[in-house]
Amino acid sequence: MTITFHANGDVTGSGATRFGASGTVLQTKQGFAGNKTNTGTTANSDAPECPASVTITPTSASSKILIMFHATFIFGNANDVGFWLLRNGTVIGNSQRTSENNVCFIVDGMPNDYADWRAKSVAFHYLDDAQSTSAHTYTVRGAGIQGVKSNANKALPKVGASNNEEMVWGGSTASSGTESNAGNMVIIAQELKG
Repeated sequence: MTITFHANGDVTGSGATRFGASGTVLQTKQGFAGNKTNTGTTANSDAPECPASVTITPTSASSKILIMFHATFIFGNANDVGFWLLRNGTVIGNSQRTSENNVCFIVDGMPNDYADWRAKSVAFHYLDDAQSTSAHTYTVRGAGIQGVKSNANKALPKVGASNNEEMVWGGSTASSGTESNAGNMVIIAQELKG
């Protein structure tokens, strides 16, 4: 069995995937977006997707995938904003409580003194099970969650029932003048040895 250690940190060769202790980083992928997207939402529609996504192909089904996410956003009023993490289009990591009106991965609120230039940021981490050696694409969706959702929609990445506002990824709603702001979005996936 030959294992080669490269200057860039890669370890290759027969048996390289078995090298290292549990928790060793096997690979890192990053998705980055510096653009701004502004989506008008309608009641019960799909929550707008963050422009940054990441795809990683695990080397072992027993690996863990660490997701690290940060984004700048603003939602068009003083509502709470729900965020959902998705793997290959399926929601993962949601709260397990089912009695609440909205079930998300994370909830943040816009300030009561909402202003279209005052962007916010959201950040989170999640440790996922690789489950297979097929490619995994991780995305994040977010939108206002005001209003009652049907039971079928409670845990889905859907806009609340009474929202008709703008969801902006990557900055403020204001797009010109002295109070328009821009920010980046980053999602990182690391495969960790199981």
